[in-house]
Amino acid sequence: MSFLYYIHSFQEKAFNFVLYLSYFLYFLFAIGFANNAPEYLAPLEYYTKVYIGLFLLLRFNPFRTVKFTKLDKKIAFSAGVFIISVTILNKTLLNYITEVRSVLQNIKIF
Repeated sequence: MSFLYYIHSFQEKAFNFVLYLSYFLYFLFAIGFANNAPEYLAPLEYYTKVYIGLFLLLRFNPFRTVKFTKLDKKIAFSAGVFIISVTILNKTLLNYITEVRSVLQNIKIF
């Protein structure tokens, strides 16, 4: 097997791990199980954005001819989902959690 195969295989496993970890943290955050999930989501979100951006720039620059692979498909789809989730879901989840916390604090006062 070639060196590029091992790099491709490692890259796919690493991407899947980060993707599933972020889904898991979002799920825990959404159901209110992990109160400190936002402090983990911000760096994870940042590094995922950087990874996806660098991958797309390096892989699909105009100076290369590339055969579209399953990993490319997965990264392109995940990039779209990630952009949507970051712009819409993060804001919605943060507003929801803030409102729930304020309601819970008001209940504790009475």
